[in-house]
Amino acid sequence: MIRHHIAICMMLLLSVAAFAQTHCDSVLITQDTTIFVGQSVPLQSHNLFEYTWLPETAFANSHDSNQVVSPTETTTYHITGRYISGNIVTNGDFQSGNTGFTSGYTYYTTNSNTWGIIGQEGTYTINTSSANVHNNFGTYICYDHTSGNGTGKCMYVNGAGTSNTTVWQQVIPVVPNTDYIFITWVASLGQGSTCSTNELARLQFSINGATIGSIFTAPTNTAQWQQFYQIWNSGNSTSATIRILNQNTVNSGNDFALDDISFCPMYPCDDSVTVEVLIPLYALPDTVVSCINGTQTLQPLDNDTIDAFCTADGPVEPEIIQYPSHAQVSVSGAAHDVFNFQFSGDYVGEDTLLYRICCANSCDTAAVILISKGYTSEFSDTACVQYSWNGHTYSTTGDYDQHLTAADGCDSTVTLHLEIINPTVMIVSHNPDFCATHETVLDAVSDFEHFVWNTGDTTSFLEVTEPGLYSVTGSNKFCDGRANFTIENCEFVVYLPNVITPSRSDGLNDYLSIPEAVRSEILDFEFLVFDRWGEIIFATTNVNFVWDGTMKNGKLVTVGVYNYLMKYTPSTGKPVVKRGSITVL
Repeated sequence: MIRHHIAICMMLLLSVAAFAQTHCDSVLITQDTTIFVGQSVPLQSHNLFEYTWLPETAFANSHDSNQVVSPTETTTYHITGRYISGNIVTNGDFQSGNTGFTSGYTYYTTNSNTWGIIGQEGTYTINTSSANVHNNFGTYICYDHTSGNGTGKCMYVNGAGTSNTTVWQQVIPVVPNTDYIFITWVASLGQGSTCSTNELARLQFSINGATIGSIFTAPTNTAQWQQFYQIWNSGNSTSATIRILNQNTVNSGNDFALDDISFCPMYPCDDSVTVEVLIPLYALPDTVVSCINGTQTLQPLDNDTIDAFCTADGPVEPEIIQYPSHAQVSVSGAAHDVFNFQFSGDYVGEDTLLYRICCANSCDTAAVILISKGYTSEFSDTACVQYSWNGHTYSTTGDYDQHLTAADGCDSTVTLHLEIINPTVMIVSHNPDFCATHETVLDAVSDFEHFVWNTGDTTSFLEVTEPGLYSVTGSNKFCDGRANFTIENCEFVVYLPNVITPSRSDGLNDYLSIPEAVRSEILDFEFLVFDRWGEIIFATTNVNFVWDGTMKNGKLVTVGVYNYLMKYTPSTGKPVVKRGSITVL
């Protein structure tokens, strides 16, 4: 699987030798380092495909990009893999619009029919939102993959009804005998949250006429981007003609989006890092300094233990191995053996300095200075909405520090672990289409522990089968809150069959009409039937109409799927607009 940090190609194409030398030296974030025995060090790397660390016995999983090691002796670790270079596709993110590629589909920027810009099969456009390109794509909006928020562009496609029609094609110069990785992102478009299997685009990718990878089926979930990638070797080729085909030819559905098309050379590379492990022959006692205010000076060589251990020639100057994180350290004195500490800001807490001393007889020693500046303490509390403490007011849950002065004059830090109870209650329905099933579950979402509904129920949820006003009150020992939720009476709905068979002459399902039982409840009425090109082939304002599959000229339509638009006003409701499709057999 391609790791996230190499999903987008990174730099412009260079020569193989120069690129590998320049960038393989930078795949390791961790540099050569020195530790004391018993310490750990993280090994971090990036920008590689197919990581392998050596020696493999040193790692639980040698193929992870980042590792942690605790060597007991000086060790050199190697990492190998393949570096992915820069994207050489022109306008692969479509930010420059309809340029840099060719297509066998028809490009539109204005409506191709009544359904929108890509209302017809075999059309495409470049846009920032699927809601702009087709009337059915506004509920589950698909934005571009690059930004994901509608500030970028991508390619929106209405799948053609014929196979082997080129969706996207580009010819790119390549270096012979080089591996390349082809990457693209695909999303399905539709009016529902998911698409049925037969409606999904089935994309076939090829380079220089040869397919790469198996047919890629677009995601089932609408507006969810999914990645396709495949590695290809150029062999003797000096150019690559990359072609994307859609092998699904159904006319209903089969709509999709493309974005972030990349084609990048890959180069093998390796790097190494050495961890030096210090094993002191003699460890000096820790030096502890407490309650530092301002600057503090220490002279670690002024130590009887060192004098007794080293030869008469005495020790040489100390070497700092690890500096403290919250203090500036300078060295002075003739032997560079005076450490001067200056803490930064209002830091309070413990810090560490590690150093070693080499005596004249070459015996190493190691020592630690533990630096403590002030004291720390903590406590926890809970409040409703907001909390006041020592002149400060807090309104969100979190950990809060205040720097105080203790009785002995040392700085100290007190940490408050605060939980703020939000008195807000929100009721969420598990079935937004109540009129379809006449049942739902209402959930009270809040930080409260106890609930009471206006029905008398005391659970956090309520099963509902009738329209009406429902309210809940949540409470705990700190505060309470209330929320209301209304389930409206269901609208008047007219149902139509989705298949008629006038050509069979069997007297069954020969025509389409409004159910007789509801005709008297309908006031204003209009019904239109469209062919696949958006042309009106039948229209009426008579609620008692009967459509037997014939066109305006009286001829029977061909077998296929036809869209309809129905507008009506029920006697007890608001005007309704309904769109659907009818299959004529």
